[in-house]
Amino acid sequence: MFGLKKHLKNMDYPLLVIILLLSLFGLVMVYSASFVHAGLDPNVNDPAFYFKRQRLWLILGLFVFFFMSMFSYRRLGQLTPLLFLITFLLLLAVIIPGLGVTRNGATRWLDLGFFLLQPSELAKISMVLYFAYALTKKEDRLDSFNKGLLPPLLLLLGVFTLIVLQPDFGTAASIMIACGIILLFAGAKFIHLLGLGSVAIVGALLLILGADYRRERLTSFMDPFADPSGDGYQLIHSLIAIASGKINGVGLANSVQKSGFLPEAHTDFIMSIIAEELGLIGVLFVIISFMVLMFKGVLIAKRAPDQFGRLLALGITFQIISQAIINMGAISGLLPITGITLPLISYGGSSLLITFAFLGILMNIAIKGNIVRGYNREEEVDNSKEKQFKAAR
Repeated sequence: MFGLKKHLKNMDYPLLVIILLLSLFGLVMVYSASFVHAGLDPNVNDPAFYFKRQRLWLILGLFVFFFMSMFSYRRLGQLTPLLFLITFLLLLAVIIPGLGVTRNGATRWLDLGFFLLQPSELAKISMVLYFAYALTKKEDRLDSFNKGLLPPLLLLLGVFTLIVLQPDFGTAASIMIACGIILLFAGAKFIHLLGLGSVAIVGALLLILGADYRRERLTSFMDPFADPSGDGYQLIHSLIAIASGKINGVGLANSVQKSGFLPEAHTDFIMSIIAEELGLIGVLFVIISFMVLMFKGVLIAKRAPDQFGRLLALGITFQIISQAIINMGAISGLLPITGITLPLISYGGSSLLITFAFLGILMNIAIKGNIVRGYNREEEVDNSKEKQFKAAR
């Protein structure tokens, strides 16, 4: 921890602004996308039900963000083995009959009483932390596949398998992408990266073709109108929503597709509602915001004071960005539907809290980098003044 004054002085405020813009925009869109469904649901009977819950998670998320922004990422790295163990045990618990909670054919949650915990969300942060920490420790052994790369890859494979079994291929893929980015920038040999990439592609194809529901999603993604009342239903209504929005949209809260046509309108398909209600303008706002977030994350990584901070910042950034790309690709028909949410915008407590924890760590790296750069600038000024003084003498 370090002084609050120094902490606030060295915060990356452009990053903070983009985080607040996206999360507050998401809160508005959650209400707009859910009030019809919540008002008609006899179990809820409150149009603002999902809005109120998302507002609570947003407030808690901001506390998590500021706490993680003050908690040294280096100390967090030391806790990585414990965090990984907890995550692995929770993922195991999900697939144990009687413990995991099943919704819409997927068993991804644990019922903690006051809310449903989704361990795969926790796996995002623990795997990025673990990969950045382990590859930093093994920096001098990355030329050796067996000694440098194989141990973390085996643990990644274990976590990937447990998440796919839920099934949650989208989350598993986003974790794989983030860890792959860390591996790339850690300095692994090109031949190893090429081999691992080939194995990952072949493995993904085998997973898709090896399960009926994944094959159906693949065929519906390529031609949703072949089964308009079945596997293609969600994508067709998502495309209708996007097409209806045109440039300016039909107006906030005026979506037709959220009124019983498009399932999961406030979660997986919230971007479709944004496109329908706010049009191309709303879509561009979201895309540009995530592009700015990516730029800031890469810049923070570049300015990180050490290798662990650099790899961790890149992993966090591309974990969030890959999830956003997968979500937007799915709702527009460019990628198969995976059930993955849009970070900071979609409804969901576990996802929002983990995303804020991620961004808090990213802010901590930015602050540490700003402090180090600030000290360097002060030293340069002092040295310059000393040289001027000596020259004058």
